[in-house]
Amino acid sequence: MPYRSVTVPAIACAMLAGVAFLPVGTSAAPLADRPLVIAHRGASNYLPEHTMEAYRLAVQMRADFIEPDLFLTADGVLVARHDRSLNATTNVQQVAASDPDLFAKGTQVGANRQYYVDTLTYADIQKLSATSRGGAAYSNPATSPYYDGTESFAVPTFYDVLDYVYDLYSTTGRIVGVYPEVKTVSGNAAYNLAIADAMLTALADPKYGGFFDGRFNNVFLQSFDQSIVQHLAANSDLPVVYLTSCPTAAAAADAIAQYAAGIGISTGQATQACIDRAHAAGLLVHAYTVSLANAALHDTLYARGVDGIFSNAPDLAVASRDALYPVPEPASLALLGLGVAGLLAARRRLA
Repeated sequence: MPYRSVTVPAIACAMLAGVAFLPVGTSAAPLADRPLVIAHRGASNYLPEHTMEAYRLAVQMRADFIEPDLFLTADGVLVARHDRSLNATTNVQQVAASDPDLFAKGTQVGANRQYYVDTLTYADIQKLSATSRGGAAYSNPATSPYYDGTESFAVPTFYDVLDYVYDLYSTTGRIVGVYPEVKTVSGNAAYNLAIADAMLTALADPKYGGFFDGRFNNVFLQSFDQSIVQHLAANSDLPVVYLTSCPTAAAAADAIAQYAAGIGISTGQATQACIDRAHAAGLLVHAYTVSLANAALHDTLYARGVDGIFSNAPDLAVASRDALYPVPEPASLALLGLGVAGLLAARRRLA
């Protein structure tokens, strides 16, 4: 079923409880009370991406959400990886050199042998250690104060991530959100849908007692694939974000708002006009990706009124956000919470 198209006045009414806390001097305001800090693949500027260590560090840095990208292994286990190929972010080539069974599951692509998540079992992946892809935007053991390159980092499952976040809530009361992305393989619609359905099944696992059912506003779902976004919207009450280019006209933004709660756009697309156009349609705007390589964009994007930033450096994202959007006084937190709940309720799919 489609999302209700929400007008700006409706959202404004939902946000009245939080308007008093919007910062003075910013050029635009987000739809949400305070923009979200989304730890992109964890604190991936400091530790290898999509590892539990990177997720935990992001939480220590006070990120609001952690983001696992999801693929299914050959035997149906959801694992957190950004690339279908494991070559860039694990030591798979090194391990396969002395493991004939693993080597045989590789695919020769030109001069390179690629090892794809969907052709390996979870047992295969458990043999590997996650590594950093390097570059200015990602961790480097030579410069990171958090590891020196001698450590071994497991590739986590989606359940590892959910267990961690749920246990954190159960033991401390702190709510950290999860923002899983359905990754896709071109030309394999059945596989892509299987990832989406497995993700929804995991979030609804009874062992979590409904913690991920939306009542705590601690879940966003996302995909670059429009059909997957629409599938998630039709089969879940959780807010779905469509990773796409900026809608070029109001009608295009309104069309997206029929099935998505928001859009995820690149920092280069996140112009003031784009953000304003999306907000006019009632769409949240989350921008990707800011890192140590372009850290000044945190301030720029918050000033334009984005509703969240995917950042590889969540400590910098939090510091920038908190400077522009100070944490409300404790006596005002209840009202602030009403504003957030009102916004997400307004965007939630009609039953």
